[in-house]
Amino acid sequence: MSQTNINSPATTTDGFNARTLWPDMIRTPTNKWVYTCKEIVDRLGTDPHIANELKRRMEKCLMYFYVMKKQLKLFDHTYTAACILFFRYWFVYGLPPTLTECIHLSQAMLVTACKTVENNRPIDVYVKGTSDFMLKDVPTSRGRQNVEKLRWELRDRLVACEKQVLCQLGFDLNLNNPKELIEEIFSGYFRYNRDFELSEEFTKALPKIIQDARNFIIQAGTQPVSLLCDGFTFTALSLVFCGLQFKKNMDSSFRFPKNFFSQRFPFKATPLQFVELLTDYRVLEDNFFDLKSNKGDKLQVSLEEMNNLIDEDEQSEESMEKDHNVFVYENIKDGIVREELLKSIEGRIEELTAKIKTQSEASEKRAAADTEIASSAAKKRKQ
Repeated sequence: MSQTNINSPATTTDGFNARTLWPDMIRTPTNKWVYTCKEIVDRLGTDPHIANELKRRMEKCLMYFYVMKKQLKLFDHTYTAACILFFRYWFVYGLPPTLTECIHLSQAMLVTACKTVENNRPIDVYVKGTSDFMLKDVPTSRGRQNVEKLRWELRDRLVACEKQVLCQLGFDLNLNNPKELIEEIFSGYFRYNRDFELSEEFTKALPKIIQDARNFIIQAGTQPVSLLCDGFTFTALSLVFCGLQFKKNMDSSFRFPKNFFSQRFPFKATPLQFVELLTDYRVLEDNFFDLKSNKGDKLQVSLEEMNNLIDEDEQSEESMEKDHNVFVYENIKDGIVREELLKSIEGRIEELTAKIKTQSEASEKRAAADTEIASSAAKKRKQ
């Protein structure tokens, strides 16, 4: 077994390496999965007919993720993770030539996303949902009479495709999922222990912007924006876009606090960077999918508008790499929190307790009513 690299991600700043006793069996991938807008668009090819057919298959796979999300009641995190895996795979390896094969591959990506983000489901749940989707939405499957045979085929192909996806992606499941990142960076802990110095006006506006940013992330996941920037930049971009809409529609004087992004994200945020990303996002919309969730002209933002929205100090790359950390251990290791956080947690527990009690009482009433109905029916039969 090869010697452990001292620069392994498992090595702390103090030099302790957790992999000395437990070496990595697989080399940690270093690919950031970020490409230029031109590279992403060029991946469609130059033949319009082939490109349109490819986009049709891609759109059907994305629809499959959405339908399965609803049917299996998956987290939004899982849906965005499946989309990220899908676009990564497509960019590097392309897609199979038939829609049926694409759905087989998409099923494996959905299962991989579930295992990565949340609790996995029994295999029969995936197979049933996928077979129902194929019989309804895939023309070549509609004429199949033997549903049981289709389900066995889906089951067998799931195992093979899951191995294929994992191997071809190099076991790289470090998604930096923006839907997870926005929940972590603006969790209750950081909201009450880091953001308490924000102005009252901004504090009132921030929850709406974060909620709109969550929706932006889910909707933008249906376009290959995840190939355009990493998860942290994607998350910041969602906040910037929603901040712009809030400024235009709700409060013309709105502005993010000074160094808001540099204090929360591990990259150098500049107005020009966000303007270019939104412009590239518009190019992707024009070249890929015509969806109701497309932002269209809203993505056309001038540098002046962006300068009026964010205010970030100039920082060198060396300073960012050396000093910045989104989750600073020194600030949280003592476990001391503000009273506001404790009150917030207490309030959430009380709400959850009341909800559980209400549901329990409703279940007991339904059970009593069902028992009474069954008893009445039994008496009538005896008469």
